Amino acid sequence: MPQQLLDVTALGVAVIAIFTLLAITVQVTRRYGQVLIRLEALERQVPGVTGLSGSRLERNGLRAGTPAPHVDLSDLNGGRVALESFRGRNVLLVFSDPNCPPCDALAPHLTRLERSHRDNGLSLVMVSRGDVEENRRKAVEHGFQFPVLLQRRWEVSKEFGIFATPVGFLIGPDGVISRDVGIGMDEIMALVADPAPIGEGAV
Repeated sequence: MPQQLLDVTALGVAVIAIFTLLAITVQVTRRYGQVLIRLEALERQVPGVTGLSGSRLERNGLRAGTPAPHVDLSDLNGGRVALESFRGRNVLLVFSDPNCPPCDALAPHLTRLERSHRDNGLSLVMVSRGDVEENRRKAVEHGFQFPVLLQRRWEVSKEFGIFATPVGFLIGPDGVISRDVGIGMDEIMALVADPAPIGEGAV
């Protein structure tokens, strides 16, 4: 009987540990008019397990002067698009989400930006989350003429060191990030406000 009681106790502890690991805290904060969603597993409550908050992942965005990570994702038509294919042009890389209200507010500005810079050395590329259909609806709604690439969860965001939307990186013709991350609409648009890095016709 004591052994059975011990087994039941051990099982109870294991069940509690499993539920603790599965528990997720969703913290929604607003920064620069942008919704920042952080998902933090409560793993740190279990001895010997390190959660996201205790990890060494970069979460403030890669800094200017850092080579842009490799990006090769499917677009809304099922084709593959690699960031390296834009070498020789400046690229505004924007991370978005179809269920992000600040991303919706940014969208018409991106549409106008792409039209005004299409022929002067600046390309716009969006990396979005969610499924294909909801992203297609958003692309049609806002008249996107630039590539919209789909990442699984935060797979590419993680490589760029930031878990938020909308955020943007300006990448130079050599594939190196030329300015620190822009968070929210104002900072993203400010990345291309100075005509110096992108030639004539800047907004």
